[in-house]
Amino acid sequence: MATDEPDIEWVVVAAPTWLHEALFLKSVLESAAIEATIPDEYTLGVQPLYSNMIGGARVLVRATDRTRAEELLRSVDAQPGPAPEDDSTT
Repeated sequence: MATDEPDIEWVVVAAPTWLHEALFLKSVLESAAIEATIPDEYTLGVQPLYSNMIGGARVLVRATDRTRAEELLRSVDAQPGPAPEDDSTT
């Protein structure tokens, strides 16, 4: 989070339980040129079980990017996984 711009409003777009999930979402947002931050990244890196106590591993974006970020995260969540292999013998 940029400290030289204190008047920027940040909003939560995701709050997964685990830090690695939040880091993945942050990387997806940043790949689309959306600035993102995880304010409790270091706390959860040291003590991951604090996640539920502090409301999850919150991923924040600028309020001006909120709509685009939410659309992008919905599209990532909707991606199908690999097709299951058919182990049946015929």
